[in-house]
Amino acid sequence: MAALLFPDNTVLINFAIINRMDLLERLANGNGRWCATVAAECAASARYPGRGALTAVHDIFGAPWFPDATELRETRVLREELASPGDHPHRHLGEAETIAIMLHRRVDGFFVTDDNDAARLAARHGIQVVRTWRLLQLATRFGWIDADTLWGYVQTLRGQRRGAPPGVTDRPSLDKWLTS
Repeated sequence: MAALLFPDNTVLINFAIINRMDLLERLANGNGRWCATVAAECAASARYPGRGALTAVHDIFGAPWFPDATELRETRVLREELASPGDHPHRHLGEAETIAIMLHRRVDGFFVTDDNDAARLAARHGIQVVRTWRLLQLATRFGWIDADTLWGYVQTLRGQRRGAPPGVTDRPSLDKWLTS
């Protein structure tokens, strides 16, 4: 089975902040999936100011995939690998559930996350990882947004403490990154 995008809530929030769920939908191209825990996290995040666009995510990713008993056990193991002492029991649960489902069902797709620890764990298990910035870079290369618009998104997301593309500190470095 193939899924173009299997996102973590961090990425969904980023697209909501820049109010570009339409762009995420276009990138998913009708072939996006998500797990039940991420769907629940997304619903909770949609209640925060400025994140109302998250209500469109169900239309993009459809009915969430629920883990079976084997995937639930694997989710707990993976979540423990991601957790730090004192973390809330639900912290990293969406990432762990996504990885468990992708592994168990042999999903041929991309785990889309901006969580560094989850990205490393997924890659260690042979899952391809894509970040928000790669998706926005692709959208620019496809001509769906221009570099000026992307620069605005960088400033918006940086202002919300959501990071920036690697090595991008100003507009010239963004232009260089876009061609890398």
